Amino acid sequence: MDLSPEEYGAYWRGAIRIAAGVLVVFVGSRFVDPLLSHSAFGATALGVVLFAGFVLAGTFVAVLGLARVVRTAVAVET
Repeated sequence: MDLSPEEYGAYWRGAIRIAAGVLVVFVGSRFVDPLLSHSAFGATALGVVLFAGFVLAGTFVAVLGLARVVRTAVAVET
């Protein structure tokens, strides 16, 4: 598989988006961990909502990166 500089860059941008998505989920879990460990219902509920938001955002960014990688791979092979 011979890659042009543009295709190589597209792979890197996709990989960076995947890593950024994983990083968002990891940092988000560390951020909401104190809220989830509280015994108060309000703090725990807020922690669950924030964690769900971080997971949703991180997954969205990672899937965008994965789509870029797959689209680039398909374009290179055709």
